[in-house]
Parts: sequence; C-alpha cells; structure tokens
Amino acid sequence: MSAPVFDVVIVGGGIAGSTLGGVLARAGLGILVVEKEARFRDRIRGEGTWPWGVAEARQAGLADLLDAAGTVEMRAYKRYENGQPVETVWEQPAPDDIPGMGFLHQRFQEAAFAWAEAQGATTIRPAKATKFSHNGRPTLTVAVDGSETEFTARLIVGADGKLSMTRRWTGGESVADPENHRMGGVLISGAVYDRESDNVSWVPIEAVNWFAAGPEMTRLYLVMTAQRLQETGVDRSFAALVAFAAGHAPDGTLEHVEQQGPIGFFPNNDIWASRIAGNDVVLIGDAAGAPDPTQGHGTALLFHDVRALSELLLSESNWETAIEEFAERRRQAFAVIHEVDCWHNVFFDTSAEAARLREGHGRAQQHDPTLGGFSAIEVNGPAGLVADEAARRRYFGEDLR
Repeated sequence: MSAPVFDVVIVGGGIAGSTLGGVLARAGLGILVVEKEARFRDRIRGEGTWPWGVAEARQAGLADLLDAAGTVEMRAYKRYENGQPVETVWEQPAPDDIPGMGFLHQRFQEAAFAWAEAQGATTIRPAKATKFSHNGRPTLTVAVDGSETEFTARLIVGADGKLSMTRRWTGGESVADPENHRMGGVLISGAVYDRESDNVSWVPIEAVNWFAAGPEMTRLYLVMTAQRLQETGVDRSFAALVAFAAGHAPDGTLEHVEQQGPIGFFPNNDIWASRIAGNDVVLIGDAAGAPDPTQGHGTALLFHDVRALSELLLSESNWETAIEEFAERRRQAFAVIHEVDCWHNVFFDTSAEAARLREGHGRAQQHDPTLGGFSAIEVNGPAGLVADEAARRRYFGEDLR
C-alpha cells in the first residue's frame, strides 16, 4: 500500500463490503476493504436469500461469486403443520425462474473477501478502523500489526453490520424497535429433507425453520419469545433444541443430526441508521438498517445495496448526488420491509389483540391471496409496495365487511 489514497474505503469485509468492493474495483476504481476479523466464523445468521435478493445479486454481476461461495438453489418455500406440508407459499419450478438460495455464511464471507481482492481491491485484515475525520476529504485511521495508518478517500462506506460504529460518522445514530421475540438456532449435518426447499412450521407464537446452508450443512432456526426460550431450554442444550424442532418437522427429518456450530439466539427487532449518508460516508447492508431476521430480508437488502450503490457511483460523476439518491432508495426499501416486520410480530405475540389480527389475516388471505401484493414480497421484493395504513388493514382483513 504505497499510496494510502483510494476512491473508496470500505469498513467491513463481510458479504456486503466485499461484494461492493469487488464490483467497484472491477470497474477500475481504487478500493480498500478493511476487515477486523482474521477469519470469519459461524454467527448463526443470514444464510438464506429470497428470490428478489438473488435477482439483485445477479444484476450486480455476482453470478460467478455465488458459484464460488457454494450457494444452493431453493426453489420453493413450504409451510408445515404438525409435521405435514400444508402450503407452498411460493415455487420457482422452471429452470429460467430466479430461485432463492442458501449458503454457509462464513464460507460466503471468505469467498467474497477473496473475490474482491481478485477484482483488484486492496484488502487488509485483521485491521481495525480507529478514527474517522473529515478535513476536506474523509480520512480513516486504521490499526494493523501494531501500528496506525491514515487512509484518505473520496468516499467511505460503512459495511460493519448490525451494531455499526460507522453510523455516527454520517451524523446520525442507531434507532431500534423494542424486542418482540427471538430467533436463533444451530448449524447441523445429517438432516433429511428436500434441499431445494426452505421449510417452516409454525403455530401461534412459535416457529421452526430448516433449509440448506450450502451443499452439505443445514441451518435449523427456532422462533419464540424470550420467556418461551427460558421455559424450553433450547438455547442451552442441543438435545433440547433438536427435540423441540423434531416435534414440528416431518418424522425422520432430524433423527440423525449432529451439531456443527454454536447455538445462538438474538432479538428480532429492526435496527437502523437515522441517517444513511453524510460527511462523504454512506452505509450499506445491516449498517444502513438490519431488518427482523425472522422475515429473512437481510441478505436480499445487502445485494440491493451493492447493486444500487455501485450503479449510481459508476454512472454519476457527482458522488454527492449519487449517495443521496442511494440513501433515498434504501430508505424506501427498508421502510416497507420494516413495516411488514412490525405486522409479523403478531404471529409471535400471546395477546388477545394479536390473536384477533391473526384470525383477520387468515380471512384476508382467503379473500385476496395476494394480500395487496405483500404475499409475494419474498419473490418480488419491496419495490412498488406501499406499506401504509390501508395496506395494513387489508393485510389483516380489517377492510372486509
């Protein structure tokens, strides 16, 4: 790194930061990706991407990376009750239809970090961003190997995750909803099921989800309140977790599974930045806004961010205009997903009001299976949807007479 001046410095070398860095470096920009971890590890997160997110990734030119990262196609989303399939929520049977995908998160991170470097990005790790300043141009101080170096850039991108420190560099702050329930689980091997489908079984206030996390492994997720977690002990015992999940899955699905990673559970609440861009800093991925993991839009949103921001930066000479436009597009996309996340809290709420809304939702589905377009958000994404009060009433059947 003979000249510590770059077009873009990206803080965070996970999937969001590395894919953006690779796309921009491939186009000829000078890119530095700073990653704090020496190696990526299993953190029980973000290993499924809905079809709309896969479409965003392909549009960003990431098809070769998806193959290198060991992703697998998920061509259907199936719902179970009492161990039996009751509904295919969506299905992409034709070869030319865009499917969802599953992957092992840390494998994708490693592949993306290497891919960014192969596209021409400079990468450093383990390295920690310690200071941001703005004196005409943004400057980042990075600690690596016991010394500090200042890097100057035209733009700094914060891609440092749900608990982002870069949010304050834009002049904003973190904002969070209160916790409603928790989601978590474990990586397993030996599960027996259709690996081209994402599978979920739920009853009011509880859900179990299992899907392929790459070619060999399976991610097993559970969703329930913190109180229910304490009662079941599934966050403290692999045997208890598997026994609970087996009560929801078809017979034999989890009979011979083995634990391949840590157990972890996390609050479901959305967390986002009050300001996505400012001071020649722009946020992407979970740093810009992390949606409820229960609904699974996190990785789709990060691919949206990579595609949208890279297109704007590469087509607009005025980067201030580009990042303002990106921030507005990102705000709109997250606003829809956030509102739908809030609607979905009723499915894990024990109150009488939540039960009323669940019953109304069932009637609404019978009356209008599209739910005003919101039933297909996993396939088509948030574009074109308006999550206003009228949409909420329609979603819960409150407009039916």
